[in-house]
Amino acid sequence: MGVSLKKIEKWEQKRKEKKLLSVLLNNGNDEIRIHAIRALASFDSLDVINSLVNLLRDRNPEIRLAAVETLGKIGSGKAVEFVKFMVEKESDEKVKEAAKNALAAIKEKAKQEESA
Repeated sequence: MGVSLKKIEKWEQKRKEKKLLSVLLNNGNDEIRIHAIRALASFDSLDVINSLVNLLRDRNPEIRLAAVETLGKIGSGKAVEFVKFMVEKESDEKVKEAAKNALAAIKEKAKQEESA
């Protein structure tokens, strides 16, 4: 039995980070992968950041889009250089625009953390 969108939702609610990460690596269905990527937005671990950064090189622009948007939602400074690279080098305009927004969100979160 394959992974369903319902299962991804359940794993997100139950904070099953490893299961969600395994979907990114082991599932060939891009729709399922995109849902798993978005489900990781509330996880701020190094494993999640690294996995999302790796997806910035995926052949599918929808995967890259979901990954960069999720990195923006997480707001981790660990991803800033990779997102900057996307702003400079990304060929898909929709993904490039999302990278600009993600970079702004990451910088905003860093400012908030400095003033806290």
